[in-house]
Parts: sequence; C-alpha cells; structure tokens
Amino acid sequence: MPSISSSSKFTKRSLNKIKIPKGETLLIIHHPYIRGLKLKISCTVCGGKVRKTWILEQKYKNQSLKIRIGEFPYLSIKEAIKKAIELKTLMAKGIDPREVKRQQQIEENENHTKERERKANDITFKELRYKYIEKYAKIYTINWEEYTDRVHTYAQLLYGKKISQIRMSDIQQIFNDISKEGKYATANALLATLRTIFNKAKGD
Repeated sequence: MPSISSSSKFTKRSLNKIKIPKGETLLIIHHPYIRGLKLKISCTVCGGKVRKTWILEQKYKNQSLKIRIGEFPYLSIKEAIKKAIELKTLMAKGIDPREVKRQQQIEENENHTKERERKANDITFKELRYKYIEKYAKIYTINWEEYTDRVHTYAQLLYGKKISQIRMSDIQQIFNDISKEGKYATANALLATLRTIFNKAKGD
C-alpha cells in the first residue's frame, strides 16, 4: 500500500490528478502539517472508479481512532483541515468525537420527527382523511368504505380545521351527540376510526 507525504501533493489540482499506481487498489496521502490527517484514495477494482476519502487517525485514551471526515473534492482541503483540528481539539479536552457524533445524530433524528409532526399538523382534517383512505384504509382495511363514510357522516365539522387546532373536546362533543341518539355502537366505532386516523398522521 503506497503512502505519500508531500506539501507539493496537497493542492486541489494535484489531488484531482493523482492516480493509484498500477497493480494497487489503495493509496494514502498524508497531510504534511496536520498529523493524522490523510486522504485515502481507493478503488474496488483496478482501473475502476476512484474514491477519495478524508480520514483522521488519532490516538485517544489508548485507542487508535480512524474517523471519516468526508469525501474529496466535496469536502475541500481547507474544510478537511478545519474539521481535523476541531476533532483533535475535542480529543485534547477528553471528549470522544464518536459520542458527539452520536448525540448530533440523535438531535437530527428528533428534529426530523418534529418537522414531520409539524407538517402533519399543518393539514386539515379533510386532507388527513383523504390521506388515510388512499395510503392505509384502501390497502389494509376490508370495510374501509363503511369506516370512512361514518367519519364523513358524523365528523364533517372537523373538515375545515387543521390537525393542530383539533382538541379532545371537539371529539368528545361529536361522541356525545351520537350517543344522545342512542347510537352507542356507532359512537364507539367512530371514536376508534378517528383514533386510527390521527395515529397514522403521526406515523407519516
């Protein structure tokens, strides 16, 4: 596995032009000034597509960490150096960069979930009912027409409301109005269908 360390090699132009030696599948270029920062140039098949990956190799608490920083040229030399210094600084302070990355991933997932819920809450109940019919009821429910017709008959008052505006008291009022007519089975069935519709909105 060839390895090169030279300041002359660390320009965008030279890194774009560099090729893996014939008969090899991997070439490592070490940054001349940032210790542990490397550009790994690899190809799965000789003569095939080449991938250039920034790697930081650093000792941390008696462990040898290899941290993937990004792909060249999408991550420039300057950006790779900046990221490497940030990671080195974390480790110098006793902070495991892998744990930082995990926490960032958790936060990103939480933000995606919140954004999905926000978008779901921005649509009206009528739009949600349509989505429920097309994406779930028609596919998984045999008596979907009966269920959705029941919603159309008894819950039209909710059609113009956004999901975020619908309160439990709105559902309770519909339930009470149906129950007053002695249609207890219908009221319970409607409640079950509404619960399913709202749950599917959270899952979309």
